[in-house]
Amino acid sequence: MHKLALHQITMMEDGPEGLVRFAAGAGLDGVCLFTATPLDARGRDMFPVVDPATASSFRGLLRDHDLRIINAEYFPVMPGQDVAAYLPSIALAAELGAKRLVTHIHETDGQRAGDQLSKLCTIARGHGLGVGLEFTGFAGGCNSLANAVALHGRVDQPNLGIAIDALHLIRTGGSLAEVQEVDPAIIAYAQLCDGPDLHIAEDYIAEAMNRMIPGEGVFPLRDLVALLGPHVDIDIEVPRHTLTPDAEATAWAERAIAASRALFAERK
Repeated sequence: MHKLALHQITMMEDGPEGLVRFAAGAGLDGVCLFTATPLDARGRDMFPVVDPATASSFRGLLRDHDLRIINAEYFPVMPGQDVAAYLPSIALAAELGAKRLVTHIHETDGQRAGDQLSKLCTIARGHGLGVGLEFTGFAGGCNSLANAVALHGRVDQPNLGIAIDALHLIRTGGSLAEVQEVDPAIIAYAQLCDGPDLHIAEDYIAEAMNRMIPGEGVFPLRDLVALLGPHVDIDIEVPRHTLTPDAEATAWAERAIAASRALFAERK
């Protein structure tokens, strides 16, 4: 049975605490949030992040609402950086009971990328965490499903799984036939959104932060979810940064959740 989780970037208002309360009210199984966040050009947090000082109360909030953190972000493999620097944020994710960490591979030196990914998996395993390898068109070290599968095989870590993000799959030229060839056991989670067309793109960051509600575009989402094993977690990741706060953002998240559920209801 798939676990459905709401991603923080789908519902930015009120931060991690608001995300948990909203997801619980919607009857979801979990959330995807940040214990570490990338910084913008001014050195500010790009996304809401769990404050380590609130770890105890936040853990209680999750427990009281019977929710789990499915994915904790953001732990990329970067050139010139050691993943050991993420230790405090990894420890926080573990303390909060997260299931896995999320990584992108920006390091383009293949040997170093593999070594650092393996190190991240080892650190994560020591904290009882999995690692989700997410390929994207703007992460040069792993920018396709084929690259992710190959890297997964080279690293050969038992707690490493691959993510299938609908947007990244389509924009990097991936196909359902390619997904079907992947060992289902190594797919850890999928991220759902939609898009207006099936073109391949090298630079689609703006679209990545302004996605369409599942079912309102042309991505083959029903066929995609039909390929996923029941162990695969589902992350509803439908950011829309043109929204105004509060009521409009809440309505957007409600639509994203209902549309995602409909994809699975149609399979019954």
